[in-house]
Amino acid sequence: MPTHILVVDDDPDVPLLIRQAFRKQIQQKEFHFVFAQDGTEALQKLEAEKEIDCVLTDINMPVMDGLTLLSKLNEQHPLLKAVIISAYGDMQNIRTAMNRGAFDFVTKPIDFQDLEITLAKTIREAAALKQAAKDREQLSALQQQELAREREINERLRQIDKLKDDFLANTSHELRTPLNGIIGLAESLLDAPGENFSEKTRANLAMVIASGRRLASLVNDILDFSKLKRQDLQIQKKPIDMRVLTDLVLKFNEPLLGKKNLLLKNEIAPNTPPVEGDENRLQQIMHNLIGNAVKFTPAGAVTISARENNGMVAIAIADTGIGIPQDKFDRIFQSFEQAEASIAREYSGTGLGLAITKQLVELHGGEISVESEVGKGSTFTFTLPKSEAAPSEVVQSDILKSEVARVRQVEQVAPTSILKSIEGKSGQVAGNGEFKILVVDDEPINQQVLANHLTLANYEFIQAFNGEEALKAMDGKKFDLVLLDIMMPRMSGYEVCQRLRQQYLPAELPVIMVTAKDQVSDLLEGLSSGANDYIAKPFSKDELLARLKTHLNLLKINKAFGRFVPREFLHYLQKESVVEVKLGDHTQMEVTIFVSDIRGFTTISEKMTPAENFAFINEYFSIASPTVREHHGFVDRYTGDAIMALFPRQAEDALNNSITTLQRVRTFNIEREKIGKPAINIGVGLHTGNLMLGIVGEQERMQGDIFSDAVNLTNRIEGLCKFYGASIVVSGITLNKLANRGDYHTRFLGKVQVKGKDVPISLFEVYNGDLEAIIELKLKTKADFEEGLYRYFAKDFTNASVFFKKVLDVHANDKTARLYLERSAQFMVKGVAEEWEGVEAVESK
Repeated sequence: MPTHILVVDDDPDVPLLIRQAFRKQIQQKEFHFVFAQDGTEALQKLEAEKEIDCVLTDINMPVMDGLTLLSKLNEQHPLLKAVIISAYGDMQNIRTAMNRGAFDFVTKPIDFQDLEITLAKTIREAAALKQAAKDREQLSALQQQELAREREINERLRQIDKLKDDFLANTSHELRTPLNGIIGLAESLLDAPGENFSEKTRANLAMVIASGRRLASLVNDILDFSKLKRQDLQIQKKPIDMRVLTDLVLKFNEPLLGKKNLLLKNEIAPNTPPVEGDENRLQQIMHNLIGNAVKFTPAGAVTISARENNGMVAIAIADTGIGIPQDKFDRIFQSFEQAEASIAREYSGTGLGLAITKQLVELHGGEISVESEVGKGSTFTFTLPKSEAAPSEVVQSDILKSEVARVRQVEQVAPTSILKSIEGKSGQVAGNGEFKILVVDDEPINQQVLANHLTLANYEFIQAFNGEEALKAMDGKKFDLVLLDIMMPRMSGYEVCQRLRQQYLPAELPVIMVTAKDQVSDLLEGLSSGANDYIAKPFSKDELLARLKTHLNLLKINKAFGRFVPREFLHYLQKESVVEVKLGDHTQMEVTIFVSDIRGFTTISEKMTPAENFAFINEYFSIASPTVREHHGFVDRYTGDAIMALFPRQAEDALNNSITTLQRVRTFNIEREKIGKPAINIGVGLHTGNLMLGIVGEQERMQGDIFSDAVNLTNRIEGLCKFYGASIVVSGITLNKLANRGDYHTRFLGKVQVKGKDVPISLFEVYNGDLEAIIELKLKTKADFEEGLYRYFAKDFTNASVFFKKVLDVHANDKTARLYLERSAQFMVKGVAEEWEGVEAVESK
């Protein structure tokens, strides 16, 4: 499509000159020129031809000159770009034209090449302006569409919100009927004459009442919230004595104090003017503010005061509690907002109380504000219109007095003392069943419900009221299952479960989440934290006990298999349960291997019956095996009187286990000698190496096993304990793995050539586990022993003998020194080969 150019000039030769200069563009339909002789005609042309893209105009013309035309174009056609034709040097007119909106100019006589360049630039600018205008129009249309869509969505949301509010209101109303039955019947049972309920039954009934009232309070909050949103809450104002009303509310809140060292003080002066307000709603405001103050104040005081100010009465509720961060001041009055809203929060609530309070205060014509400092406390202040009523008209009121009386009656059945006694049970064992369960929940009433169910099923259980208590209870105690709440103070159930899974596999310690958070996302987070199962509150007793039975039966199966397949096998094979293990599963790892057996067991066993043999061996294993676990190892197998254990973490674990085992065997010997039985001695061999751990056999019969020549070598090292007269013999490889080698008493024993090994193995004795007297003798003779060894390996057998004799003069029972003395004497007579390096060959254990 050609570019339309309007040329305005009264010179009759201009059209011919233009057509001649731009004949090529005209022929190729790039340009289309329209001509006018003055400004007036130009405006008419513009009205007739809407496609004009730019204007080329002279300045000096009859009827309407070019400058006037530019002004008109600016007003009527702001998107059009104009180029002026001016006499050379006429700078005054050029400046005026540019000020009136001209885009560019050319001078007479016209240089058509220059004009072509100027027109091209002008056309590009005009096109860009038109495109921008078009884009704006499209954007505006899109914005209008989006606005219409948003209006439609908002309307739908308003309708949905109304449906939600109606549903909440209707549901809340429906909840009141069964709640009234629950609370009323429980209260009537407690008050029934002639009913001699046990203290436990009365406590349970009191908890039913407390739980019902808590739910009733939530229902009322939801109803009020719904009414306030719809501006459907009516208030009945009358003169109210705030001092009397405050006394009532404080009485209601006394049971909330529990074990807190907290004082409730009503400092509203008796001569404080009455306020104009709705008695029920003012009670609700005070309940919310005083209840919050009690909840968030561990110790100190909650003080209520009042003052008159400019026709209003300001009531202040001050506490010495935890305080509120300044950046939360505005948010706490918003619906569903709380200063602390995490699942590990310490204080329960819905976040509606302060939002409702604010709206109720404003409905009375007052205002509410807060001042607070974290760690020091908060003061909530709200204002109410002062009443001008006569004293006789003020509600002292029979209603208020009767309410106070009713509160005193309720105190007799309030479960505060019962809850204290429950909270005091943290860490105590209840029941004597086969299984021990850890119950973790910060709500005393929930704890009591679970305690009732577990007691009926004869489960043994311990209660913990937060995550820290739960983890502390796990130290030193064994549990078969954990019932775990999610929303708890300081540490959520998710965090507790994650911490437990760092130490226990799901098959070793089942964890069942018991919580009111029952969304799919909550379930997924619980299971990803390591929980085995999930029960939503409220739950039935039968469901709870059925889940417990299922998981505990699985636990019994896993424990039974665990006696034959160590749980560490499962860990290193990355299996959660023995049922997941498949033939051929394996892994490679570096471990320190521990092998021990009883010296002279054959002689001992021959003097016992088979039953006595089994009893003796199992008694010994019951001492040695727990020691292995205490030092982060696991028993791989028992072979006769021998134990083989693996220590994957560090070599120190294996060595410390060896020392502790020797010490416990000495204690075991003291008890044996008391009943006339012989003492036993054990030898321990340690070596570090790589091994393959996996499952071998066939589909119908498989077992966990390990493959490594390091195992055979460790067995041979243990066999050398008797040869050297040492209790613990370790390879040089293991000794070099010790991070703190200097913490142990060691001495070099020599080098041995084990069958099947090309490189000799250096052996060392670790004698920390010996008797104190033996340790002192070996330390005293260490220098002579080492000098003797140096002379021995240097083939200086004569001087070696001198030093070994010196050792034996001090420590006559040093079997290693005697062994080297005998060898030295032998080699002094027979001599040794030139290539001799002092390496002894070991053919078998």
